[in-house]
Amino acid sequence: MKKFGDDVMSSDFTASRTVVRTPWLMVSLVLVLASCASDYQAPLDDRSSRLEREAPLIVVDGQTVPATSRAPVVTSSGAGSGSTTAAPAAVGSAATVVRPIATGTGISRANVTRSPAVSDSPAPTQAPAQITAQSAPAQSAPAQSTPPQSAPPQSSGPAGAVHVVAQGDTLYSIAFAHNMDVRSLAVANNLATPYTIYPGQRLSLSASGVSASAIDAVPQIPAAPAGETAPDTGRRPQAAIDARRTGSVNTRQVEGVSWQWPADGRLLSTFSETGAARGIDIAGISGQAVFAAADGDVVYAGSGIQGAGNLVIVRHNDRYLSAYMHNSTILVREGDQVRAGDKIAEMGAGPNGRDMLHFEVRVDGKPVDPVRYLPNR
Repeated sequence: MKKFGDDVMSSDFTASRTVVRTPWLMVSLVLVLASCASDYQAPLDDRSSRLEREAPLIVVDGQTVPATSRAPVVTSSGAGSGSTTAAPAAVGSAATVVRPIATGTGISRANVTRSPAVSDSPAPTQAPAQITAQSAPAQSAPAQSTPPQSAPPQSSGPAGAVHVVAQGDTLYSIAFAHNMDVRSLAVANNLATPYTIYPGQRLSLSASGVSASAIDAVPQIPAAPAGETAPDTGRRPQAAIDARRTGSVNTRQVEGVSWQWPADGRLLSTFSETGAARGIDIAGISGQAVFAAADGDVVYAGSGIQGAGNLVIVRHNDRYLSAYMHNSTILVREGDQVRAGDKIAEMGAGPNGRDMLHFEVRVDGKPVDPVRYLPNR
């Protein structure tokens, strides 16, 4: 019985000590909190639903100027005319939580509109900057550019085209300049023997109504300059004979014409069916010999054709002509007879200033590739 009473008294004494100790703990906690009260700030989420910032104090010339708070960022909930602008999102809300972006099909960003900051000095109004999501641009097929090409040479000029005869012109030089057969030119203008032309005369360049039988009926046309009678023919210049090519020469026979190279030198350019290169360029040095590529008679020797320089045209038969351009010196004249390998001129400089010979072959007035007629070398 005494023991039971002693235990009860012991429990009461322990409880009383606990009760007495508890107020001292609470008092200690209050004192600690009171000592830290001046530095304590509640968490952001506990202050309010929005993050507020106090405007800083600005002093200008000794005067206090209130600062304007920064405008909030406004998010747009979609692009296009049907989009609506939502109120600023609360701090800590779902709208402000950063989420991972799926990059499987590229990065996509929502439209963002930022209000311009307000300053003391007025600034020009600008449209809000927008960042719009764009998909990768589709790759279109590359544009194919085709270089311009001139039309292939025709045997006659367009309907209504006219050439006014100048002093020194021959029917051959006129036909050569317009890519025509000289016989077609004569028939188209109703010219008859001796086929004399005169300065100032207007010649039609359209041979659309000329028949093949009429062309074949034309006799050999003399190389008479405008306003002059046909020069003496059959003369073979002595200078051409004295300086003619010697030694073994490769030749090539095509339709009764025996061809050889008109100059020694490497090939600089080749013939083009549709471009401006209507012949070939042969390299050389100024003063180098230019030889007749085949037997024939000189039907033009002069500089009356624009872009050809000092030009010599040799007729080999009714269908074939050869032309030698950009010569520094001409050793023959109209009506002279030449043999293949006779020296007819000396090489000069081309339009680009380089020493060279431009050589052409014409068949029925049309330019053809000279390499098809010249021998291998």
